Amino acid sequence: MGASPFVFLRLKKVAPSGCGKGKGARMLHNVKISLAAFLAMSACVALVSVADAAVQRFTDEAGVVLYTIDDDGIVSMFESRPGTDITLSVTRGTREQMQPQITEIIPQEVAAGTSTTLKIQGKNLIGASVKFSVPGIDVSPYLTKPKSVDLPIRVGANVPPGEVVLELSTPIGKTRGTFKVTELKIGSSSPVRRDGIGKQQTISTTAPTSCPEGMVGVAAETGGFCIDVDRSYSGDVRKAEKACAMAGKRLCQAIEWQHACEQAKSNGLGLKNITGEWEWTGSYAKYDVQVQTGDRDLSDELKSVLLGKNDCQTQYLYPSWRSGPYPGRCCK
Repeated sequence: MGASPFVFLRLKKVAPSGCGKGKGARMLHNVKISLAAFLAMSACVALVSVADAAVQRFTDEAGVVLYTIDDDGIVSMFESRPGTDITLSVTRGTREQMQPQITEIIPQEVAAGTSTTLKIQGKNLIGASVKFSVPGIDVSPYLTKPKSVDLPIRVGANVPPGEVVLELSTPIGKTRGTFKVTELKIGSSSPVRRDGIGKQQTISTTAPTSCPEGMVGVAAETGGFCIDVDRSYSGDVRKAEKACAMAGKRLCQAIEWQHACEQAKSNGLGLKNITGEWEWTGSYAKYDVQVQTGDRDLSDELKSVLLGKNDCQTQYLYPSWRSGPYPGRCCK
């Protein structure tokens, strides 16, 4: 049994006194001890009952509790250690007090065709999901904290410049924030001028001239980027995302990984072990009958896109909520 919050007293045994009161006294002590034990047990049961008395309970995909709402309408928000059900903090308040809030989004401007991490500051952000007012913005897996969300995004090259509304939702409510997408940039030159959204453009980009140690630059139509020379982690997609984030990097999008793989095969880009094992990417896809899925899972949910088993193009779709001992590498 686990440690109890109650204090139990050890009573010293009293020797018989020879008169009738000695036995009666011991019996009285026993009654008191039994009563105390009964009350203590009742209190324990009461505490457990209170903990389990939530009218509503909201969990994540792994079954970890995010929010509860009790009979009085009090909301409890639980912050847990990533990948476990170990509670780090609990915040409580009325439904109105526990509505999600956004106070700041950094950076406020993101160029089309680039990747970055949006740092969202606010309150009551545990379990937040996001969507954008314009298509073409991909989101990699991310972790939520009570007052912040680090959101890795990839803005497509064809996303038009202008304000983007980010809608953030939790089981308790919704809120909105905004940032701007700016013109697509070619290398370090000035932005490309757009005469019309539908007008076809020819984009030429080069690999970054400087990458962090252990990474190499890759040229791509949507903008150059850096990629790890070799696999740098192994585990499920949450561990993969966390490993990249802790290094100030992000999971590579599938298209980036494919660019790097193709250049390694054709142009001698210095990547190690680029094929031979499935590798995680930060991209998702829905089930397609033309694409193999993990354990023949034909559900409609999103799957993580893995690449690299035999070539640069073949995809393996795997349910992101399942643990998988797959390796991978990060981009920046």
